[in-house]
Amino acid sequence: MFEKLNLYRQNFTLPLQKKATKQTHQYRFEWVEDLKQLHEVQKFRAAQFSQQFGIQFDQDIDQDLYDFGCEHAVLRDKYSNEIVAYTRLKLLQGQDLAQSYSAQEFKIIDELGHLSNIVEIGRTCVHHRYRASRALSILWLNLVPKVLWEMRAKYLIGCVSIRLQGNQARAYYTHQYLKQLSPEQTCAIQPQVAYEPTYPEYSFAQDEKIPKLFDVYLKMHAKLSQQAFYDREFNCLDYFVLLEVNKMAKSFVLKKPIQR
Repeated sequence: MFEKLNLYRQNFTLPLQKKATKQTHQYRFEWVEDLKQLHEVQKFRAAQFSQQFGIQFDQDIDQDLYDFGCEHAVLRDKYSNEIVAYTRLKLLQGQDLAQSYSAQEFKIIDELGHLSNIVEIGRTCVHHRYRASRALSILWLNLVPKVLWEMRAKYLIGCVSIRLQGNQARAYYTHQYLKQLSPEQTCAIQPQVAYEPTYPEYSFAQDEKIPKLFDVYLKMHAKLSQQAFYDREFNCLDYFVLLEVNKMAKSFVLKKPIQR
């Protein structure tokens, strides 16, 4: 496996792709390098989360203390220069998990404290006009060199969210879907306080479909918690995500053809 991975690394180009397409040429990937760029992504996050979860931010900025200990990844539209997708990363060791964002919501310290080289991914968002595009996939593909070879990550952790108020039916059916997952698709991580969404008064057929990001994580062989934490500040239900990097490498990276 690692021989193939090293060969793949030598031939890695950004963005990772089987064949150059018009859509992949549309984007430019970069890391945030200064406070001006950080302020820009904080405004971008606020705009996307306001639209997605129906909440408001002071001065239209989403910021927290974790911003200053993370590395921030940005995907831009090459032609308009606007941000289209974003996420942040933080490398942790098991003994440092109390400092993670996830520990606020989930009981991970005792369960995962023995692990090493854990990368927490958070605040992931995509501009609403680009959510049907490959923007999120291209963003994540560009994270591969740092996650695999610089951070030498063994595990990825984070949360995946669904809006609650104003979206009760889909939140309920997503919760029921997760409760039916196989043992291989779930982890035993429990929320600090569990929340059980109630049966909706009415629903439509589309409400029974899980959000795209949930499906993406499952296709990457991530394990999801079956219990939710209700984040009142963001008006959403959060589910814990645990991904073993070696499984991601096998299913998500090594299946890509190596260009010689």
